Amino acid sequence: MSHPYEQMPSQAFWRKTVSAQAWGQLDFKPATKFKLKPALKIATAGSCFAQHMARRLESFGLSHWVVEQAPTGVSPERARELQYGVFSARYANVYTVRQLRQLVEFAFGLREGDPPVLTGDGAFFDGLRPRIQPGGYASLADLRADRAWHLRQVRRLFSECDVFVFTLGLTEAWVEQGSGIVFPVCPGTAAGEFDAARHGFVNFDYPEILADLEWVRGFVADVNPGMRWIVTVSPVPLVATATAHPVVVASSYSKAVLRAVAGRFADAHDGVEYFPSFEIISSAQSFGQYLEGDLREVSPRGVDHVMRQFSAAFVEAGERVAVAPASIAAQAAAAAQLECEELLNDRP
Repeated sequence: MSHPYEQMPSQAFWRKTVSAQAWGQLDFKPATKFKLKPALKIATAGSCFAQHMARRLESFGLSHWVVEQAPTGVSPERARELQYGVFSARYANVYTVRQLRQLVEFAFGLREGDPPVLTGDGAFFDGLRPRIQPGGYASLADLRADRAWHLRQVRRLFSECDVFVFTLGLTEAWVEQGSGIVFPVCPGTAAGEFDAARHGFVNFDYPEILADLEWVRGFVADVNPGMRWIVTVSPVPLVATATAHPVVVASSYSKAVLRAVAGRFADAHDGVEYFPSFEIISSAQSFGQYLEGDLREVSPRGVDHVMRQFSAAFVEAGERVAVAPASIAAQAAAAAQLECEELLNDRP
């Protein structure tokens, strides 16, 4: 008697793929719903790992669309310090889906009131991106003017971009009691002071995260119907947890929830694709070969593998640009420049 498995391709069988090939030869994304072209405006956002995606798009002949450019006269070094070009807009790391939702809400005027402001050493810090201005702003007026300009660029981004690449990073977050505004990191780490009466901990669950992601997709679809999504899950574990669980257990929970959300989200929409950067790096079958000595950070070799797979999946062979891979030293230097506020949760 025949059965459904007899009709399945080789990729459906562990023995024929995982057991039979070197890890570097596995095809993690044999087919995609759409392809990326050089003319497309591709925007990026997400956790620290998403910065690798943003940096490498142009090496495949694609356009990393940056809507918020550094002002004329700012040196490349200063522009980098101010995080221009790290992502498509100067929102810094967007670790949680709730952050993404509130970013859209503020950008399109759907939230009343101002986002929180943190203070310290006579300076003012944007509570939603506390490290975007090293040393803080000299005045509250400067902060508000910069924030207003930033949100206008975010509004433009979602109104005009063709493909939005978003990396889900965390489920844990800190919120402002009352308003429910979520911070990228715990107040008191990157800037300001922690206030137990004002700042509360939350560990978002599957229904909440999926609902937020669906809300963003639905809202943006009304503004920009043609925008497509590529969602990924960061393979980098939590640097610290505010739960009662050991960090390795808390991290496993967080990544499992995010992976489930990303899969459900992609399966539900023709214009959404999931890319398995998480599986490439974090599967036990990789034998940890792509981890640095701290068993957390992804090595340059691991990033290179992820991006090779990304290119093979989304860029047509005839449109790929032949670019010599950067040296290991150059890749390591680039990785060292990642902006990652989450690291402040574990200050030495």
